[in-house]
Amino acid sequence: MKKEEGFPGQISFVLPAKICTILKENPIIADLYLTDIGYYPKARHHYRERDQGSDQVILIYCIDGHGEIRIGETTHLLSADHFFIIPATVPHAYRSDEKNPWSIYWIHFSGSKAGLFTRFSGQSIAIDRGKTSRINDRLDLFSEIFRNLDRGFSIETLEYVNLCLPHLLASFIHLSQFRLVKESGEKDPVAQSVNFMLENLTRKLKLEEITDETNLSASHYSRLFLNRTGHSPIDYFIQLRIQRACRLLDNSGRMIADVAREMGFEDQFYFSRVFRKVMGMSPADYRKRGI
Repeated sequence: MKKEEGFPGQISFVLPAKICTILKENPIIADLYLTDIGYYPKARHHYRERDQGSDQVILIYCIDGHGEIRIGETTHLLSADHFFIIPATVPHAYRSDEKNPWSIYWIHFSGSKAGLFTRFSGQSIAIDRGKTSRINDRLDLFSEIFRNLDRGFSIETLEYVNLCLPHLLASFIHLSQFRLVKESGEKDPVAQSVNFMLENLTRKLKLEEITDETNLSASHYSRLFLNRTGHSPIDYFIQLRIQRACRLLDNSGRMIADVAREMGFEDQFYFSRVFRKVMGMSPADYRKRGI
């Protein structure tokens, strides 16, 4: 089975041709602008082949699972925490793995500067996770573009999202510079551990795993963390996970069960109990609030 699109929980925006014409004629953004952008979670059977290539440069960012990209006679594996850039007009094909389908963010972009990014093409480039990797900050940039495009294609929106685009692309091709903002807190054990939590929101972390990041004993670290934040490390981590779940409920139309799975809760009922404990209401009531 092959599917080009249509995956539960997907987000995608394809700008109409007349909108792309407006972008080409806007001097603020004409040199670099996106034409398509999206997120495909657990994209089983995802497959795309373009014998003539694409009119735009394509960036594919895998955050989970894996798949493969074929350029000419060469096939490249794209696994979690890797990205790949496909130049415009280059014939290619890509597909998700059948047993462990990828979850990918993707962008099609064009403009006179788009070709400059192809010096990073033709290889699967790793984005190593660490204390300063800012994985979630990058995903927030995607979400910011999604939220704005969801409100329509006004001139103000088009200019804003396309002025965000260079920052998003820079987060891939200039990894060291993107991470500098976190390095000031790298030696602070509390900040260090919170960064680690943020990079692993979809996992069920144990106290020992968090403590290992600080090189402190569990008891010393726990006292320090409690004094600084007013919460135990695990309670704080749970709050961060539910906070991210709230954002997904606010900014997407995904089913509650899909949000639970994305945040690492295989049992929706357990997710609802934890959510209620933190937020004082069920996920369903949270989504309905203010309506």
